[in-house]
Amino acid sequence: MPARTREVDPQHYAGTAAGSFYFTTPSTKFHCAILTGGDLPTAGCHGQMPESAPEVPGSGAPDIPVPPNAVEVTGSRSGQFISAGDPRYYPLGGSPATVLPYGRSLRVNDLTCHVEETAGVTCTSDAGHGFTVSDRKFRVW
Repeated sequence: MPARTREVDPQHYAGTAAGSFYFTTPSTKFHCAILTGGDLPTAGCHGQMPESAPEVPGSGAPDIPVPPNAVEVTGSRSGQFISAGDPRYYPLGGSPATVLPYGRSLRVNDLTCHVEETAGVTCTSDAGHGFTVSDRKFRVW
């Protein structure tokens, strides 16, 4: 687990849709969000996934395995790679997300994401599920 990080004010990351909080990493390699407005609160990221990431069912053709374009976690389900047909972890309206600085955490309800320069992005749920991803390596649990 990374060193203790300081939490940021979630309102600085709030999107236009209720319960949406967006950020980008300082490197701009990953665009992420914590989405709590729906039935299944989720934290996830889009970006250049590591080459070692497992192929997943295609969003438009589930019988065809494709490289993932996102990774996500919910409170009740382990972290997983997905092929998202729509970019769900980018803010609506085209405006760029606020940078979440290295060593800082964004916590909304039972989901927390933080960014470390060497490890990448880690998002976890209070239930003990999560992922860590960078452009070179990953871990899901």
